[in-house]
Order: sequence, then C-alpha cells, then structure tokens
Amino acid sequence: MRDFFRFERRDLILFLVCTVIYALVFFAWTVLPLNGDRSLADTDAIAAGIPVLGDLPTQSVSKLVVTGALYLLSLVYALVSAASSDDRRSLGQLIVISALTFLGWMALNFWVVSGFLNSPATLLYGGASVVLLVVWAGALARGVSSIHDALARFLVRFGLALALFITVVQLAALLTPEWRSPTQGIPVLYTLTLNALVGVFISGFGGNMLWRERRVQVLAASKKR
Repeated sequence: MRDFFRFERRDLILFLVCTVIYALVFFAWTVLPLNGDRSLADTDAIAAGIPVLGDLPTQSVSKLVVTGALYLLSLVYALVSAASSDDRRSLGQLIVISALTFLGWMALNFWVVSGFLNSPATLLYGGASVVLLVVWAGALARGVSSIHDALARFLVRFGLALALFITVVQLAALLTPEWRSPTQGIPVLYTLTLNALVGVFISGFGGNMLWRERRVQVLAASKKR
C-alpha cells in the first residue's frame, strides 16, 4: 500500500499538521469569544458591508468559512505532498488545477448557500459555478494525458483530506459543550453532506486512475514472464 500510493512518513506528518490547523480555524470561528463575549459564528450580520456576502446571514457565512478553509487546507496538503516527492515536476500544472478546483467548488457552494435569497443574481452565480466546473473538468482531462500518475496521487490526497479533515473536526466537536448548537452543527453537517462526499468521489477517481495504470503494468509484466 505504501508503494502503491508512494506514501511517506512526511505525508502523515503534513496531514496531521493540516488537520490541526483546520480544527483551529473551525473552533476559532465557532467557539472562541473573539467578538466580546461571543464567537464570530454567533455574531449577527457578521458579513455586513462586505460585497456579495453582505446579504447572507451569519449561519450561511459560517458554511462558507468552514467549507473554504476545508478546500484550502486540503489543496495545500496535496500540493505540498506533491512538491516534496517526484511529482514536483508536475507542480506547475497541479497549482493551476488547484486554483480551478478552489474557484469552481467554492462558486458551487456559494450558489447553494445563497440560493434562498431568491435574487436575480442567483442565476449568475449558478452560471459562473457551472462554467468554472467545466473548465476544471477540462483541466483534469488534460492532466490525465500529460501528468497521469502525479494527478492521480494528487486527487487521492486531496479527496481524502477533503473527507477526513471535516470528519475529524466533527468528532472533536463532540467534546465541546455546544456541539448540538446550530452554530457548530449546521456548518459541519452541511460540509459533511456535500463536500466530504465530493472528496470521497475525487479520491475514488484518482485511486481508479492509479489502479488501472498499475493493473496494466502488472498484466504486461506477467505476460513477459
């Protein structure tokens, strides 16, 4: 398994570091009283005055904060892992794919979160998210032909991080007295329901790329024998 995914100890250390950072961001937003006697997630109209986000209630902003931090740290983990391995030769293309990944999936999340506003701009947000995801899919298709193995390992790492970071945070949140409150529960449930499943799909796609390639190699080697 270690050879299959080219797993290294530094990958595990990096994964744990990113998990801890994500947990700190989550609890800093939802638990710590950074705004007087209440957390930022409990502050009314936390995004008031900010373009685009200003009309969203704090609970919707919390969903975007929790989700955005999840995508960002998952991509950082996958990119740093690639940079510290033989996949560094494909780092430039992986950075482009990472940027498109963040923009596309965060645009989709924003569309989902802001849909209840029934604003005419909702259609614009939806169209933008679809366009970005199509561009992202095109970049993946190009990467499959040009950086196949590096992209496959990147997708496995990114997808697993996407699914596991939020799962670990959910388990850690059970230790806090307010884990049943909407302040913590709704953003985590939203992220688990949508984005953790996206992570499972992406890691499965990357794993399938690796498995098919390795299967072809194994079959070719067996025929030579």
